[in-house]
Amino acid sequence: MKKYRTNFSREELHAALHANDQEAITIIEDTDRWTKFKEELETFLKKAEKIPVIGGMIDDIVCMLALVDSYVNKKYRDIPMGTIVSIVAALLYLLCPVDLIPDAIPVLGYVDDAAVIFLILNLGVDRDLNRFRSWQEQNRKSALTSFEQVLAEELAEVIGERYLAAVVVCDDTIKMLVTEDQESRQPVECIVEAVKVPVVALSEYDVREPGEILEVLYETVNLDGVPWMGEAEKRVYSEPDFDGKWDDFIIQEG
Repeated sequence: MKKYRTNFSREELHAALHANDQEAITIIEDTDRWTKFKEELETFLKKAEKIPVIGGMIDDIVCMLALVDSYVNKKYRDIPMGTIVSIVAALLYLLCPVDLIPDAIPVLGYVDDAAVIFLILNLGVDRDLNRFRSWQEQNRKSALTSFEQVLAEELAEVIGERYLAAVVVCDDTIKMLVTEDQESRQPVECIVEAVKVPVVALSEYDVREPGEILEVLYETVNLDGVPWMGEAEKRVYSEPDFDGKWDDFIIQEG
């Protein structure tokens, strides 16, 4: 059985990386080729999570893919073209079945792939990824703030000239307990207005967990323009947390 080296010189890794430079440039400049390459890499990454020498780098590799995608689509350009070429060349190396160690060899076949990724991270790409992640998070927060404002306006329209007494989230529905009376007295006579939780839209902002959804809805109902009843506690309850509070309200037919 043939034995393969698992320690490579910096020069060998540089040569292996930059052998893909021209193909990388071609892919970057052709959106159709980039889309096809991206799909192939995404398929590879699903199985790569289980490969010990690659699995620990998955987060960085996924971030590289997102960075290049944003660059190709002209959303993010705060990075030299040469760095983008090196990243794509490294990603190409991952998909190459015949490299310094053939990928067909279980586990061992990906030692060189991991070494190439580690090389470009150490060449400064790790800092580029951190800047890109910060840019992503800033954009996410900005978009989410705009989303919350739009949702608050929609809720305020449903409430109309009435006042919000409580908000309960039940699975994918926002139940707003709405009253005609601005003064706080118990039990409060209310009508329940149901609004669908925009789960799909929230997932686009990486908001998926129940606790995260409650937090976003809390920020939303506390924005200016959402009218609350007198001294009502401005918070969003999950259905289980609200169970003991229904007695404080008289629910009327809408």
